[in-house]
Amino acid sequence: MEIPAKGSVTPLSSLFPAEEAQKASKRVQDSIAERQKELGQLRHFVADNASLMNLSIIVLLGDGCQVPYGKAAFLPGRLIHTNECLVLLGEGYYCERTSKQTTDILKRRGKALESQVESLKAVIQDLKAEASFFDATAAEVAEGLLEIREEYIEEAYTGKVSKA
Repeated sequence: MEIPAKGSVTPLSSLFPAEEAQKASKRVQDSIAERQKELGQLRHFVADNASLMNLSIIVLLGDGCQVPYGKAAFLPGRLIHTNECLVLLGEGYYCERTSKQTTDILKRRGKALESQVESLKAVIQDLKAEASFFDATAAEVAEGLLEIREEYIEEAYTGKVSKA
């Protein structure tokens, strides 16, 4: 004899009110907009870093040049310390580095920025999926969808295997 299955029918609107689903969707959309803004800033930093790396650092040790002196005069001069750059370490701390060391620092910073961009893209994708879930839930609630739950009754294993 079969045992009748017990279950319940619940309107989806009682679990997720439409207004709450729409509010959640709006909060997620706002969060996506903030992350997009952060992504734009990071991309700007990446572009700045790339332009600094592409900047040709001239190494003119002791070469002569003409130095402007006012608006109408140029005087002969020479360049010193042309292979040194002042590099920001953070929090207002700077250090002098050679152009080669500066290029290496910029490459490391570029790699770190690229990894930040990729992680932020992944966060945005997750938020978009979450927003689509809330939008779909709000649409289903508006349609009057029902959730049906039935209890699972496990049948006892007899151990007999039929041979066909």
